[in-house]
Amino acid sequence: MSYIIAQLPGGILSILTILLVLIFLSAWKAPRWVRPIGSIALGFCALSYIFCFFEGLYDINRAQDISPAVMLGGLKTWNWMIIYGVFIYFVSHVISFIQKPIH
Repeated sequence: MSYIIAQLPGGILSILTILLVLIFLSAWKAPRWVRPIGSIALGFCALSYIFCFFEGLYDINRAQDISPAVMLGGLKTWNWMIIYGVFIYFVSHVISFIQKPIH
């Protein structure tokens, strides 16, 4: 597992982790902000995924002779980033659902 985490882009994951911490803090102090922060995390993750995908395509085009194993390793790394973003989005919805008052 630590091998996978070491491959991921640090800046994007640190921002997503900060958003996850903000979800837990807002669940405690400002429950109305839980879902919007989760949506921001998912949107940021999607934009980062697209940006990294095009950056990877540019690097593949520049290298011209690259093995399929390297390309699939890059795709695997990008998919961990999107899974983390969807996890944060899911956590925000679960917390929001738990905090809703019963009428």
